[in-house]
Amino acid sequence: ELEKPPKPTLFLLFVMQLTGFVIILLLVAAVASVVVNATGPRREDPLSYTTGKAIFVIVLLNAGIAAWTEHKAGDALEALSKMTQASIYVVRDGVEVNIDVPLVVRGDIVVLGTGDVVPADMRLIEADDVKVSEMALTGEPDDVAKTAKIKEKKPGEPEKLTPENM
Repeated sequence: ELEKPPKPTLFLLFVMQLTGFVIILLLVAAVASVVVNATGPRREDPLSYTTGKAIFVIVLLNAGIAAWTEHKAGDALEALSKMTQASIYVVRDGVEVNIDVPLVVRGDIVVLGTGDVVPADMRLIEADDVKVSEMALTGEPDDVAKTAKIKEKKPGEPEKLTPENM
């Protein structure tokens, strides 16, 4: 199973929201508005800073909402991936058992049925009219037929897995 990167914290998501081009542009506009009003003739009037303050508040509020939404979406995706973890039937010690796909190990005999996902690279022992969709691997739109026959090896060559017996 592939290692998952650590989940970003809510604070990190918030900071990442503030690094977008448009957000930085809005923050620069807010700073410019405050600087212009602070150096202008009405610098003593607190209402002259309203535009800059409003832009700051709206940008921070927007970043907070976006970070919270992204955080909750990540939690939902993680929960969904745990709910839909694939399982497969394998023969271990002569007994057919249902296990999660990440627990398949070398030596397991995998029992495949119609619609099952092939959990790992494997060699077919017995197969009747097996076709596999390899679109994710090769881009081939048509299903590829597989057989349990092993190609004859030439003298001195090691036995190889081929598309016909994988």
